Amino acid sequence: MRFLFLAILALGLAGCNGGGQPAELQPAKDPNVARSSVPGPDKLPAPDFSVKTSLRMFRNGEELRVGDSIDTALRVFREEKTSYKVAEMPSGWKDRDYTCQGWDNGTLGFAAIVNDEKVALALYHEDRASEARLQEILADYDKMINLSPQAVTGSRVRYWFWEDGDHRLMICAVQIPSEGLNISISLGDSKLMDIFRMNPTLADRDRQSAEKLFQDGLQSQ
Repeated sequence: MRFLFLAILALGLAGCNGGGQPAELQPAKDPNVARSSVPGPDKLPAPDFSVKTSLRMFRNGEELRVGDSIDTALRVFREEKTSYKVAEMPSGWKDRDYTCQGWDNGTLGFAAIVNDEKVALALYHEDRASEARLQEILADYDKMINLSPQAVTGSRVRYWFWEDGDHRLMICAVQIPSEGLNISISLGDSKLMDIFRMNPTLADRDRQSAEKLFQDGLQSQ
């Protein structure tokens, strides 16, 4: 089964060194732990769901914000046909107050990390997408969110980040050889986004690592 959050975690396979991050955000040093394992703390305080910001995700004219109910999330990001349920937290996660709900059909997918039935972090992905589709998504978010994003771009991996208060929105596009773009859109509480390496500093490190991996692969052919 393809776990949805690997769409993001796979970007850090070569760059997850956690340098300069608090201990609870650093990857496990046990060599037997998968590189995609999430180094979450034993107990993570719940986000302040009373905080509302301008950041939100969109689909078919509806919106999703941090703190919305999981029922709202699964209505806005309605399950596609031939999907399977996603209900497993990433490997390594410890705090049982956080759960995961969502779906994936292999090309499209959505999952939310939930605390007290409220969305703390949401991730939507489209695989094998075109550059035109990416530009359409960026134009839609640029029109709907009155904030300028911070871009972290390379030849194979590109990120855009919006910050507002305690919340962060990220769009990520990864060029997969012969398969087009894998596009991920994520929104969440900033502390939780940090744990999943979804911040500009770590994104830039992972971008550099991904670029090096790609170049090393070309040179070995």
